[in-house]
Amino acid sequence: MPALVSLALDKGLDLLGTALGQWLPVVLLVAAAAGTWLFRRSRATQPEPLRVRHFTLLRTEGADGTPVRYETTRPTGTKITPWVDGRQRLYELTDVQLEDGTYAAEPLDHF
Repeated sequence: MPALVSLALDKGLDLLGTALGQWLPVVLLVAAAAGTWLFRRSRATQPEPLRVRHFTLLRTEGADGTPVRYETTRPTGTKITPWVDGRQRLYELTDVQLEDGTYAAEPLDHF
């Protein structure tokens, strides 16, 4: 049985060699390069999955005197408008980590 497979492969490669002639090594090299490129591209690092991050809204206080916290999966640099003390305020999410482990959200509407 292995002899028949070997013979079939030989005949197939002979036909391929006859059809392409001297260009067979070039075609095989290009196919190998394209295959390597596609393999590396598919194994590229995937983007980080969304995760919940906790932000402290700076210059705010809740009813108990603690700073107001905000949870979101949005990336840093995003502008948000949460309700604080009965009105909407504009904040920008930053990547500055505070002592308590939360991230800072800077107020943009100074009054």
